Amino acid sequence: MDDHHELASRLSPSGRLHYPGTDGFDASNLRFTEYERPTYTAVVQPGRVEDVVETVKYVTKRNIPFSPRAGHHAVTSTMRHLQNGILIDMRTLNGLSFDEEGQTVTVGGGVITDDFVKFIHKMGMEVNVGSCPTTGVMGVSLGAGLGRLQGKYGFLHDNMVSCKLVLADGSIVTASEKENADLFWALRGAGHNFGIAVEATFRVHKQANRGIHYTWDLEYEIEQCDDVFGTLNEVTEIMPKELAIFVLWMRKSTEGKQHMILVNLVWSGAEAEADPWIARFEAIKPAIHSGKLGVEWPDLPWTTYKGYNKFLSMPEVWTIAPYKMMSAACVKRFDLQTTREFFESVKAKNIEFAGKGTFGAMFECLPHHRVREIPDDATAFPWRSSSDHFIMLMATPMKLEYREDFEKHLDGWKRRFIQASGYGELHQYVNYGNTTSTMKDPPEAIYGEPWRLEKLRDLKKRYDPTNVFRWYQPLIEE
Repeated sequence: MDDHHELASRLSPSGRLHYPGTDGFDASNLRFTEYERPTYTAVVQPGRVEDVVETVKYVTKRNIPFSPRAGHHAVTSTMRHLQNGILIDMRTLNGLSFDEEGQTVTVGGGVITDDFVKFIHKMGMEVNVGSCPTTGVMGVSLGAGLGRLQGKYGFLHDNMVSCKLVLADGSIVTASEKENADLFWALRGAGHNFGIAVEATFRVHKQANRGIHYTWDLEYEIEQCDDVFGTLNEVTEIMPKELAIFVLWMRKSTEGKQHMILVNLVWSGAEAEADPWIARFEAIKPAIHSGKLGVEWPDLPWTTYKGYNKFLSMPEVWTIAPYKMMSAACVKRFDLQTTREFFESVKAKNIEFAGKGTFGAMFECLPHHRVREIPDDATAFPWRSSSDHFIMLMATPMKLEYREDFEKHLDGWKRRFIQASGYGELHQYVNYGNTTSTMKDPPEAIYGEPWRLEKLRDLKKRYDPTNVFRWYQPLIEE
């Protein structure tokens, strides 16, 4: 094993280098899924930004593969090509500061969503974030940053004011509308290809409704599937910017029922104005109705859909079911037959593989008002006007010897949803792409039209000419 003495000597007094078999290495190497994961021979915990610079210079000189991480949620199977590399654990760069006059928040490269939200909430502000509290803010925003408040504020990266980046040659650049504007465009939608984001500033907004959100969990039997998704199709055509809807498969409800479809509704406006929208779903007679719960914004991800994030987003329980697989697609509307047959298949698979693994799904039905007021070419994200509903399909074998059946389920249903998507092709969110090793998402599905790919690849050649940042949804294939 290379002991990387030279790298250790370059780090600041507060920087750390950890090796396999140590607590520091194990804590940093922990990952949401062990399926098709990268492997590392050492972990760097930077004490300051200059430690990231020194690490990048060291590994590029020696052609050692490397990757930064903050939330360690990445599910893309392209990361499996990174073997015996160095992991840069960004979580130690976790600074947060608020500029009251400019109404911006500056965050370090290792800040996670939960800490970001708690900090902003204390300032009486808010911005769109993802629904998972333990993802890294940088990784989310470089993809786009979907979330429940996007109808009001756009994607998280639509609120990015500037980003400080360590490039492949170890230099530090700042990208904004006024400085390195072409790179700033590329970062927002394809940013994982260009460098390591060590700091970013985001515009934030005064809280609506004192930061209180209202949430409902309604559960339905599979036999009600057509009614549920027919109602979703109707509501999402006209839904207001204050409403966001998630649909999850519940293998076992807290009330003891099995094989249920859970609809989680979140309202971010005045309480009484939600009633007509909730009534639409109550009219189809849920088997279980949680009632209304009012919570502060930081508590929202921990209480919605029956607290599912307490399992899904807690690192200390990830090893209970380590081989999490995902697959994803986007649909314009829900084809009722396809959706019903999918849920029937999920039920059948859970029965067939009881004790050997689980199958599930999460559908995101988010408001698009502010997202679509922003021009399509404002950022590199390609599907601003055609990313209506994102579907995440899940399968978790308890042992990898069962993987073929689980991958086949995910890939088959992904193809079915693409066929019924209404787009005629795959429109893929970069943060959800290439999530099984058996079905590849083409670059145009992730990065969009030919002009976008051409522009991104030209910028890639300029800012990363040796293709150092190539592990996560690569723009240029080797």
